[in-house]
Amino acid sequence: MTAPARHSPMSARLSPIRLLRTIASVILLSSLIPSEAAKPQSTPGLGGQAEGLTSVHGTVLNRMTHEPISRALVYSTDQQYATLTDDRGHFEFKFPPQEPEPQENLPVTSDSYVVRSFRRYPPNNRPAEFQARKPGFLQCESCPSNGRAMTNQPEITLYLVPESLIVGHVNLSGSEGDMRTLLELYRREIREGQEHWVSAGTFRTWADGEFRFSDLASGTYKLLTHEQLDRDPFTVVPGGRRFGYAPVFCPGVSDFSAASPIPLAAGAMFQANFSPTRREYYPIKIPVVNAVAGQSMNIIVYPLGHPGPGYSLGYNPAEQLIQGLLPDGNYTLQANAQGQPGLTGILNFSVRGAPLEGPSVNLTPNASLIVNVREEFSSGQSVFDEVPEEPAQGTMRSAQLRRIHVQVILTPMEDFGSAQGGVSQPMEGVREHALVIPNVSPGRYRVRVEPGVGFAASAQSGGTDLLRQPFVGGIGGSSSPIEVTLRDDGGEVTGTVEDPAKTDRRPGQTFDFRTQYYVYFVPVAESAGQFRQTVGGPDGSFTQVQLPPGAYRVLAFDRAQEDLGYASEEALRKFDSKGQVIQVNAGQKTQLRLKLISGGDSP
Repeated sequence: MTAPARHSPMSARLSPIRLLRTIASVILLSSLIPSEAAKPQSTPGLGGQAEGLTSVHGTVLNRMTHEPISRALVYSTDQQYATLTDDRGHFEFKFPPQEPEPQENLPVTSDSYVVRSFRRYPPNNRPAEFQARKPGFLQCESCPSNGRAMTNQPEITLYLVPESLIVGHVNLSGSEGDMRTLLELYRREIREGQEHWVSAGTFRTWADGEFRFSDLASGTYKLLTHEQLDRDPFTVVPGGRRFGYAPVFCPGVSDFSAASPIPLAAGAMFQANFSPTRREYYPIKIPVVNAVAGQSMNIIVYPLGHPGPGYSLGYNPAEQLIQGLLPDGNYTLQANAQGQPGLTGILNFSVRGAPLEGPSVNLTPNASLIVNVREEFSSGQSVFDEVPEEPAQGTMRSAQLRRIHVQVILTPMEDFGSAQGGVSQPMEGVREHALVIPNVSPGRYRVRVEPGVGFAASAQSGGTDLLRQPFVGGIGGSSSPIEVTLRDDGGEVTGTVEDPAKTDRRPGQTFDFRTQYYVYFVPVAESAGQFRQTVGGPDGSFTQVQLPPGAYRVLAFDRAQEDLGYASEEALRKFDSKGQVIQVNAGQKTQLRLKLISGGDSP
C-alpha cells in the first residue's frame, strides 16, 4: 500500500488569515525584487558594487541643432528602467549581473512556484533598446537605430525632434466673444505615390479666439475653420432667420482645393488668423430614394466639384431625409449607405436665398468589378493551383477549386474624398481564372496588380490601359471587366549602394546589421515601367527581380521615403540630378553602383 503523501507546510490548506498573510508576503517579495534590480549600485554596507556590473550611458540631443537636452526622461522599452538627463543631456544606467535561471528540479511547492513564475523573465537582463521623451519634442522617426544598445556598445545617443506648431486667432465679426470655433488640421500623406489629405486633429478655440496645434511633426498641412451657427440668445429669434459663419480655409479662401499648403519644418511655428463672415443660413431637406431602413449613412457636402471638409448635413432615418442648414452657394452632396454592397448617391444642387426642399438623391448599389487573369509564363510556374473541396454531404467525390495567387488593388486618386478603394477576392463557386473586387463606389482609381509570380504585362478595361490611366467607376453602372495578362520574363537588377560612411567594404568585414538601404525604381515619364522598391542589406547590396520592361530612375536612400510622390511628375523633378536612369528589357540582367542619398542630401 502506498504511503500517504506528506504535504509541506506551504502546500497544506491554510486558514483564511494565514492565506492572506502568505499572499501579502508573496506580493511584497515580487515588488521588492525588480526595484532592487533597478538600483544603480548595491546597498551600502553589503560589500560595495556587485562584481561584473554592466552599464549603458549616453546623451540625448536635439536632432536639428545637436544641442544636449536636459531633464529628458530616458527609459528602457521594457519599462524596467528610467532616469532623467542632467544639464548636459547625459544619462547612465548600471545593471547588476544577470541572475541564473531557476533550477527546474526545485520541489513543486507554493514557494518555488512563486519564484519560478516571477523569474520567468530574469529582472537583471540588460535592456537592448531605450527611448527618450520630453514635452515640446517628438520621437525621431527618421533615426532607425535610435536608442539601440548592442551588447558591446556601452554608449548610445538618443535624438529628439523639436515639435512644430500652428497657432493663431479666429475673429468672429458680430459675435460677443463667447463663441468658440472648431478648427481642423489636415496633413498630406502619400499613398501609392499619390497625394492624399488626412485629418491630423481638431482644436476648439479658447474664449479669446486663440488656438494652438502642438506636437506636430514636420510635413505639409492645410487648415480650416468649420462652419459655426450663431446661437447667441440675444440675436437668435425662435422660428426666425438663422445666421452662421461659413468655413474659411487658410489663407482665407472658400474651398479646400484652393487652400494653400502649409510647409512645416521641424521646430517651426506658423501663424494663421481667420475672420469668418456672418451669413444667412437656410433650411435644407433632400429626400433619399432607395434608402434601407436601419442602414447607417455617411453624408458629405462640399462646394460644387471641390471635395473637402467644412460643411455638414445630417440624415434623418425616420423620414429618410438629408437635412440641415446651408448658406447661398452651389454644392455637391454624396450619400454613402454602409453595407454589402453599399449604396451611393450623388447630387448637385444650389441654395438661392430661400429654404430648399428637394430634389431627391437616388441611392444605387456599388459595383462588383470582375478581374479576368491570363498568364503567359515560360518558366513553368503558375499563379493558379487547385485545392480539393470538401465533398458535399452524402457524396464520396470532392471537387477541385482553383485558387489564384494574384491581388488587384484599387487606390482612390482624389486627394480628398469618400472612396475607399478595394482589393480583389476569389469568386465563390466559379472555376474560371477570375477574381472580383466587391463594393466599388464611384470614383477614379489607380490600379495595382500584385502577382505571386512574374508581373502584370497589361491590365485593360474597355480599351483603357489601367497601368497608365485611372479606372473610372460610375454610379450604378456596370463596368467592363479588368483583363490582366501576366508574364515572367522581367528584368533583374543587382547592385551596390555606395555609402560614404562605409567605404572600407572588405570580404569578411563585420557590418552593423541594423543598417538598411532603400532602393526605388521610379518609371520615367511616358515609360512602360512600373514602380518597384527593395531593401538593401548592411553591405549595400540589393537585388530586384521581375522588373517590368521600361525606363527607370533608380534612387537609393538611407531611410524609407514615406512621401515619395512617384505618381506626380512635378514631385519627381527634384530628383532629376539624383540616381541613375536605366532601360530594362525583357530577360535583361543589369548591375548598378548607386550613390547614396542621405537624409541631409534629400532634395
